[in-house]
Amino acid sequence: MQQAALENPLNRDCLARVYLGRRRSPHQPRQVNFSLRNFNLCLDQIVDLGLPASPYASAIGEALAVIHWVANVDGYDVEFVLGSEASVGSQQQKAPSLQPTQESPWVADEGRRKTARIWVLDFNLCTKWEEEIGWEQPEALVEQLVMAFFENDPYYPLPLMDDDLGKQLWSVFRDSYTTKAEEILREKDERLRALPNRFINACIEREQQNIDNGLGHGHRQHKG
Repeated sequence: MQQAALENPLNRDCLARVYLGRRRSPHQPRQVNFSLRNFNLCLDQIVDLGLPASPYASAIGEALAVIHWVANVDGYDVEFVLGSEASVGSQQQKAPSLQPTQESPWVADEGRRKTARIWVLDFNLCTKWEEEIGWEQPEALVEQLVMAFFENDPYYPLPLMDDDLGKQLWSVFRDSYTTKAEEILREKDERLRALPNRFINACIEREQQNIDNGLGHGHRQHKG
């Protein structure tokens, strides 16, 4: 399978969805019609490949804060993907070891140095709100953000996980989100400033309800 993937010209470019909230089942069958252009990169694969899961969680948390509090959209159905970006040419023949940062450099064909970054795609289903909704209807706004968080594909780390890595990733995501949101809202109406923490706490409450009701982690009410 590895050799076939290498020989397939469609795999020259890679776009992988970063699923920090999902691990593959140990009995999951091998993917049919595998393509690096349309690849779900689950948490267990990220670990197996030695990729920097914590910096990914930090980057996604920061990005979601910008989506919420700069763009004023709920982030419904957006995608967080790993993609490459061509940068300065290099004669280096050996790729450097992967460092725990949000950028993962390597050398591609023809000596071009590339960097893997997390990109955010597909805003077509997002809902945008006027800023005054944040103080006129804060409960409704937080509820909408929580719905979008759980109904999305499993890009986000989840709260209340049992394993050490899951707990760590949620902590990193949460801190990155709230720190960036605080920075953004410092320049906005002070009535908005409590909402990021209310969103985080509401996500935890929703996940606790899922667990208490036997629905498991990350249950999606509408998409299943």
